[in-house]
Amino acid sequence: MLLTAAIFGLIMFGDVTAYQLLTKIEETASNSILAAVPLFIFMGAMLEKSGIAERLFHAIHLWTKRLPG
Repeated sequence: MLLTAAIFGLIMFGDVTAYQLLTKIEETASNSILAAVPLFIFMGAMLEKSGIAERLFHAIHLWTKRLPG
């Protein structure tokens, strides 16, 4: 899709398209909010592999076993 947009942009708008494309890529890559997504997935993987996640689920089950639903 990126290639199609770049080709269409170059045909319709000329050299300005390259500047806009590079600016948008840089803006997206430098967004610090997006860095949280892979770190959150990494944290979940570490919790699962270490066994901490299973112990957390067991502790929550002990606290909430009397609650319905």
